[in-house]
Amino acid sequence: MSEFSKLRALILAVHLAGIVGVVVYWNPVWLGLTLMSVVLFTWLGQELYCHRYLGHRAFELSEGWQKVFAFFSIFNLFGNPIGIASTHVNHHKHADTALDPHPAATAWQTWFWMAPGFEQSRSIATVKRLMRDAWLVFIRRYYFAIYFAVVGTAALIDIRVAIYGFFLPVIYSFFCNGVINVLCHKYGYKLFATNDNSKNNLIANLLLLGNGVALHNTHHAEPWDYRLSRQWYEVDAVALLIDILKTKD
Repeated sequence: MSEFSKLRALILAVHLAGIVGVVVYWNPVWLGLTLMSVVLFTWLGQELYCHRYLGHRAFELSEGWQKVFAFFSIFNLFGNPIGIASTHVNHHKHADTALDPHPAATAWQTWFWMAPGFEQSRSIATVKRLMRDAWLVFIRRYYFAIYFAVVGTAALIDIRVAIYGFFLPVIYSFFCNGVINVLCHKYGYKLFATNDNSKNNLIANLLLLGNGVALHNTHHAEPWDYRLSRQWYEVDAVALLIDILKTKD
């Protein structure tokens, strides 16, 4: 079984475990842990680090934060950071064409990671660049071992930690990924003329708790800029976090 097939199987298992777990152990108080994990894994690990930092090199981070955020990204279950960033570079290069790794045109297939070539297209130059980072290479090699060790330990401490802290955030992040890959290339408004169908979508941004990536047309027009808000009504909370954490642009 390929690494990507293992990842899809694990995501399916986490969805089932999360749904059953939240029914059996329902307690709204624990949703606070889910929200915290979304910020750590989705906002910091995925959006800030893998996307805007590794993929687009839009700012600089200290070595310490790089290691921490790379570790956080594991539990989003989008794959290792090298794979995420190198795939995303190809998405920008081939957006809404036959070579797009996750084309919106295939709709539900892309949403459920079943489109041909989904997340398997890699920018070779980006892979070579990131393979020079020993920490990223370590994570790539032991991705699943790290995940099971941490989540297994959490479950032994309290099964609700695994359910609310690790499983539900993955379900939410998977939903967000579908919203961005499909809906933000179909519905919304354009502030910039681009060679693709990317659109800003305020409803999607609300569903993503204002993390900013649903300001998608702006991002595709100016991928080098980590600040995605251009209008007073556009919220980009991740950019505010970057302002606090970055060392320089």
